[in-house]
Order: sequence, then C-alpha cells, then structure tokens
Amino acid sequence: MPRDLLISLRDPSDPMAQQELRCFRDTTGLPHLEILHASAEPLDDRLLDETRMFFFGGSGAYSVLDPHPWVRQMLDFLVRVVDHKTPAWASCFGFQGLSLALGGEVNRDDARQELGSFPIDLTGAAANDPVFGDLPPTFHAQLGHHDHVDRLPSGVTLLATGRKIHNQAFKVDNAPFWATQFHPELNKTTTFERWTYYRGHYSEDEAAALVIDRAMAEASDTLEVQTVMRRFAAWAAAAR
Repeated sequence: MPRDLLISLRDPSDPMAQQELRCFRDTTGLPHLEILHASAEPLDDRLLDETRMFFFGGSGAYSVLDPHPWVRQMLDFLVRVVDHKTPAWASCFGFQGLSLALGGEVNRDDARQELGSFPIDLTGAAANDPVFGDLPPTFHAQLGHHDHVDRLPSGVTLLATGRKIHNQAFKVDNAPFWATQFHPELNKTTTFERWTYYRGHYSEDEAAALVIDRAMAEASDTLEVQTVMRRFAAWAAAAR
C-alpha cells in the first residue's frame, strides 16, 4: 500500500521531530503518517513510487542556506517531487527550501523574524484553489522563522501574503505541491511548546524572550487555518 510520509528536517534525536509528526497527524487526519529524517536517511527515487503524499516541515536548528550535504540532497529531492507530480505540502523550512530549489531567493534577517500568531491575507488567486479557497480573506497563522523568501521562483502562484514578510504561501503551477511560510499544522499551544524548546535559537536575551512569552500568551489562536491540512490530505488521497 502507498504510504503517506513526513520528510523531517530535524535530527532524529530532536524531540520536536515527534511533536511535529503528531501535529501533522492530528491536523491532516492521517494517523498512520510515517516519518523519515532527511539528515540521516537517503532520499532516493523509490520514495516517489512508494508514497501517496509527502509533507515537509520546519527545522528549528537548521537553515536551507546551510552547506550541509543533506540539505542539498533535500533541495534536489523537492525538485524530483515536483517533477514526479506527487501531491505534497511544505511548511516553513520546506517552503523556503522549495522556493530556493526552484530558483527563488531566500535570505536570513533576524530583525524580520516572525514568531507567534500573525494575520495573513489571501490573494485573489486563492479563491479557486481547492485547499485555500474556503479560508476567509484574512486569518491568523502560526509562524516561527529567521529565513524568509524575498523572491518567489517562476512557475508558482502566490496564494497568501503577510504584513511583515510578503510571501507566505504558493502552489506550484504544474504540480500538486502547496507550500506555506506559516505553520497550518500548529496552533497556539503547540507553537509555544516548540518555542520553549528552541528559544535559545531565537533569542539569547532573556528579557527579549520574556516579551515573546507574553506576546504568544496574548496572541489569537489559529484553529481556522488548520483546516487546510485536512483539505489538502483529502484532495491528495482522492487524486491518487
């Protein structure tokens, strides 16, 4: 039987890898979603034939701009998934990696990092999209990143924008591959769990970290945007 697979961009020893798997399982309704760690396991072409749908998540410890060989392997694999036309979803690191792999521009700017719940606006193109079309014009989503996509690659359609970081979601035009800078698989509680674990990667200033703690506690929850995960999973299952 074809399997559904999360390509984890976290080390196997990172407890947030299993937390991320639980989040994707819960929001997609795919209780048997499996995990493969790109930093420790090969991404070969047999996966393309064995997998019904792919998910690519975030990475608290790594950047798509890092020179690690496994990062380059992951970028190459993203292009092969596009070419194979396997239904796929990418959040955060996956969004940045797909953008870079297809010819876009990714930069790191700690002053423009986003962490917590932020408003996101749909573009006009989202209205007819099978995954994004049921969302309201503006919704809140969870974000947590240093890197951002300054220039989208050609051959994609922008579906959502942000007030601080413009490029927030797109679909590849010739393939069933959706990607978001934000994390629709997360809610307020699970984002705070992740922030608590990775807080040293985001801020070494304890006073600044406490400000983030308060902001996250007061932020809106984001249950509405989580519905896109179940819609994507249902669309992908029907397509395959």
